[in-house]
Amino acid sequence: MLPSLRALAAAMLLGSGLLVLPAATPHVALGVGPLPPCKLLDVLTIPRGYDDWKTTLVDWNLSVGRSYKPPDLVSISAAGVTGGGQIREVAFDDLKKMADAARAAGTPLGNVSSYRSYNTQKALFNDYVDGYGYRRTIRFSARPGHSEHQLGVVIDFADAGSTDFVSEEVGAGKWLSKNAWKYGWLMSYPNGKRKVVCYSYEPWHYRYFGRELAKQIHDSGLTTREFLWSHFTQVDVTTGSPVPTESAVPSEQPESSAPTLAPPTAEATTGGSPTVAPGSEAPGTPPIAPVGTWFGLDPPVVIVGLVLILGSIVTLLALGLRRPRESG
Repeated sequence: MLPSLRALAAAMLLGSGLLVLPAATPHVALGVGPLPPCKLLDVLTIPRGYDDWKTTLVDWNLSVGRSYKPPDLVSISAAGVTGGGQIREVAFDDLKKMADAARAAGTPLGNVSSYRSYNTQKALFNDYVDGYGYRRTIRFSARPGHSEHQLGVVIDFADAGSTDFVSEEVGAGKWLSKNAWKYGWLMSYPNGKRKVVCYSYEPWHYRYFGRELAKQIHDSGLTTREFLWSHFTQVDVTTGSPVPTESAVPSEQPESSAPTLAPPTAEATTGGSPTVAPGSEAPGTPPIAPVGTWFGLDPPVVIVGLVLILGSIVTLLALGLRRPRESG
């Protein structure tokens, strides 16, 4: 191979390497821009796989959809919490340890409401709308698909043996407000944060994150919604597009009977989200490559690589034309 051709091949190899290199370095996705305002949207959240229970965000904007049902629900009673109901097995051990500690402190725990299916949440929300009107209901009750209760890692706590929600002022509620985070549980809707978390103050509504992540969120001073959005959520609520990777979508699961819930009067102050528009659920698999990319790469990266390749070719051809012919 002539020297000029060898140099040309090397330049092309170098240029193509510039295009491949960014693809080998995955882009870490954080929340898309600032925390979205509370709007009555119906965007399928990402991540939302069953193994993503720690990091799945549901709120006024984001939903897990109709088919989401955790596969590992167990009874709460065996954890030493009164009131019945179900929770995911991943939260059971720390729930039991927290219940034991609360009992030792003289403030044993009870449950008003825990896991709720999509259909159960739909019926509950509609009951509230009938009793309180839509505009008032959306401040304290979640639309079906948008409730943290559907994740199976939430409990609305009561004092043991009671069906009344706890408060932060006395009893089990006071103990939880100071100690729950140590066992992986955090209050989702704290006082004075309605514009941030979308729902009214609920000192009884705690979600399990695991001890490590709960400590990070607690120490950050952020609400759980703010922390999940800025660190884990991978969907643009303005377009519904994934960015830039997705989690597995839970497979379709048959709906089963839901646990017995407290009557609507007991939950009239609970936080939740607004109603899902009929037919709006379409949990398909989003595209792997983010919208607006060329071959899975950002357009500027592709353009720079092509310019480098063409520039190298033009330069080397020019040098080859200027080379004096060798006599034979």
